[in-house]
Amino acid sequence: MNDDDGPEVSVAEGPAGRETLALIEGEARRVARSRQSTLDYGDRISNAPGAKTPSRAPAAPVKSPKPRNAAPTIFEMLTFVVQDADVASLASEAQRRRFVEAHLLARLPAKSMAQVERVDVTPWTVQDTVVVRVWCKV
Repeated sequence: MNDDDGPEVSVAEGPAGRETLALIEGEARRVARSRQSTLDYGDRISNAPGAKTPSRAPAAPVKSPKPRNAAPTIFEMLTFVVQDADVASLASEAQRRRFVEAHLLARLPAKSMAQVERVDVTPWTVQDTVVVRVWCKV
């Protein structure tokens, strides 16, 4: 096992110590809070539960739906794990596209960068490693 893989965790069963038992006993003795009375705001706030009318109408959707007869757009997404990556050099979309063109284009089903729709970069749990996902139009 490599030291970079994370901490080693072990679990064992045994009798509870005095401190643990004292904490449990203290929690068990605590008195629950008394029942609280609350105000009925339904008649004072126009959009509260029980109100008769909302304070304003819901906003209309911003994006218009696609026509029902539109064909679905299909992409092929390839995932690459890149070690020793300089994450700052992949910050913008233009930088990510240049990286794909220089290092990954030959491994893609796309014949040119015009067929690459999108490039996502996600930091990985291993230091200086990223996951690069390339969306290709098919």
